[in-house]
Amino acid sequence: MSQLSTHTVNEKLTMMKNIQDEINKIPDYLTKRNKSFKQMRYQVLSTMELPTTNNNMEELRKITILKYKIMFIQTYHALWTAYLKSGIGQLIIESKEQLNYSINLSVWPKDIKIIIRKSTNMNNTNENEICMNFVSNYIYELDHQLKKYEAELNKRKNNLYGYTLTIKQMLETYIQHNLSSLRIEMAHKTELVYYDYHIQTLKLAYYHQNPNEYQVCVYK
Repeated sequence: MSQLSTHTVNEKLTMMKNIQDEINKIPDYLTKRNKSFKQMRYQVLSTMELPTTNNNMEELRKITILKYKIMFIQTYHALWTAYLKSGIGQLIIESKEQLNYSINLSVWPKDIKIIIRKSTNMNNTNENEICMNFVSNYIYELDHQLKKYEAELNKRKNNLYGYTLTIKQMLETYIQHNLSSLRIEMAHKTELVYYDYHIQTLKLAYYHQNPNEYQVCVYK
């Protein structure tokens, strides 16, 4: 039990570091030297009727980076929430057709199992518990980071005169345009979670019909 506890603590510390490292990677389009970013900040400050001083430019850059970190976390959060819902059997199957069965099937996605098997001795007996703890802890850390950056963003934007909903939308539009590849990647991964969950549910529903040996062979 002591070894298991130590392993869990080490795993959580590693997880926290990995999350923080990913969030702290500032992309090129948010660096001081990026011309598009500089032009966007000039435009925003002009809208706010503030002088384009170094201090104002830097403060706006920090606000934009915080907004980026929040949107980055939210993008990952959506995927990991799908992981959790799949694992606890609460993933909603979105289908145009009305399904004639209802099964709360627990399906831990392959991506999660691959990550965990690299660092733990997971087997069929402890799979559910390990996956549950891992995904729940990851989401908890995402929530923790999200709250931290939201609080910091609120503090900074409240100290910047002229920050309005229009300015917020301008910053988000710039970030969304440059974050599109990541959002597409995460959306694709989320779709795969839904697809795999749907397939596994169909399989279980089929076997509940007690097919004979020949039917099972044809099905496979």
